Amino acid sequence: MPEPSPLDRATENLRQTQRQLLDAAAFGKQLSPEQLERAAGRIAEALRAYAGITPGPARHVCDRPRRHR
Repeated sequence: MPEPSPLDRATENLRQTQRQLLDAAAFGKQLSPEQLERAAGRIAEALRAYAGITPGPARHVCDRPRRHR
């Protein structure tokens, strides 16, 4: 069986992180700072993998932060 590509690993990491965060939100689970740091690391790693295969420079989507009401 071939080794998964960096993009495949990035996609799977994002799916796992999404499941973890949705589970915590849906059932009121608290995540420790370490768990949140690991989740942030997985997201950052996936973004680096996606950026490595995306042509051209990354675009800045929004010039100002969103205001929550």
